[in-house]
Parts: sequence; C-alpha cells; structure tokens
Amino acid sequence: MNEVLLIIAIVIIVSIVIVLVWLIIEYKKLKQQITILSSEIERNNKDIAGLCTAAVSVDNRLVDSHDQLTEIVNKVTDFKQHEPQTVSTPSQPQSYDDAIQRVRNGASVDELTKQCGLSQDEAVLLIRLHGNK
Repeated sequence: MNEVLLIIAIVIIVSIVIVLVWLIIEYKKLKQQITILSSEIERNNKDIAGLCTAAVSVDNRLVDSHDQLTEIVNKVTDFKQHEPQTVSTPSQPQSYDDAIQRVRNGASVDELTKQCGLSQDEAVLLIRLHGNK
C-alpha cells in the first residue's frame, strides 16, 4: 500500500512540476507581450502629443487667417462706402454695349458724347477700338 501511495505522490509531484514549468513559460510570454504593448502605448502617446501640437498650430493659423479675412472685409466695406456713387442719367449707358453698336454703325465722337453720355476721350477710344478700319 505504501508503494501505491508513493507512486501517487510521485505522479502528483511530477504533475505539479510540469504545471509549474508551463506556468513559468506562460508568465515569460505574457511579460514579453506586456513589454511590446507598453512600447506601442508609449509610441501612440507620442504620436497623439504630436498630433495635438499640430492641431493647436493649425487652429492658431486658422484664427490668424480669420482675423486677416475680417480685416480685408472691413477694408473693402470701408472702401465701398467711401467710393463716390455715380448717378446714372437717362442718357448715360449702364454699359458700353449701346455705344459700341453705334460706333460699328459709324457714329462720330460728337454723336457718342451727346447720345450715350460718354466723355470725348471715351468716345475716341471706343471709335479706335471698335470703329470700321
């Protein structure tokens, strides 16, 4: 009976040793995986910090651009407010289309100045550009 107990004890001890060796091997694998994951986490943290820095930089540039655009819009608005308003008279054309058509039909400088409300220089220029050669 002592022999049976001894054999059972030996089997139990061998089993415990095998399980202990297996646990040590698994522990080393897990420790290695933790080291790899820790380095990846550190790398990700550095990447995130870099992205945050870049985002702050882009945000600052956007704010600067917005300020510049606001300044430009204000200047354009001020310029438009200070620009002299031309009052169109019935004889003054909104565009030069009518005057150009008259030039093509052979109108003279005097006719253009009287009928289209152009200055003499404008009439001469239109005749030079669009007149029959």
